[in-house]
Amino acid sequence: MTDTAREAAKRLAAKMRTGALRMSEDKRGVVVELNSAGDLIQALEFVKKDSESPFDMLMTISAVDWLRWKEQTGMPQPEKRYSLTYNLYSMSKKVRLFVQIAIMPADVVPSAVSVYASANWAEREVFDMFGIQFGGHPELRRIYLPEDFSGHPLQKDFPLQGHEPQDFPQE
Repeated sequence: MTDTAREAAKRLAAKMRTGALRMSEDKRGVVVELNSAGDLIQALEFVKKDSESPFDMLMTISAVDWLRWKEQTGMPQPEKRYSLTYNLYSMSKKVRLFVQIAIMPADVVPSAVSVYASANWAEREVFDMFGIQFGGHPELRRIYLPEDFSGHPLQKDFPLQGHEPQDFPQE
């Protein structure tokens, strides 16, 4: 099954500008790492409309904050603080493809809502928990926490006990 994802990634690489991506495989399957968030929408549109193996479903978007990676693991620190992984699934081929980008805190990632409607809530979740901005999102606001909550709890520099005691109203 990973052959299908591998071939789709090769077709994507041929379509994108030279050096725009890197392909690898790990225990999850085939991972396409884009060098720029600016290439994200083009890549997602291509794999969604790919006639041979359309990745027609966005399962989820996950984020990782690498802020304290080196001090916690002793391994080299990634150049960029965050990585986003778009978990795509092909309903017809029953195979997954992962598209990753690495970003800095000030970067604005183009919203994938125009390509996958399911990106709406997934991007809101990533924004709420990590503070990552998605440009062009139709309604980028908190999804779990109150609008007046200070900070983003899954950032590695967020205090374990929070900034201040929170009184969440019961409705």
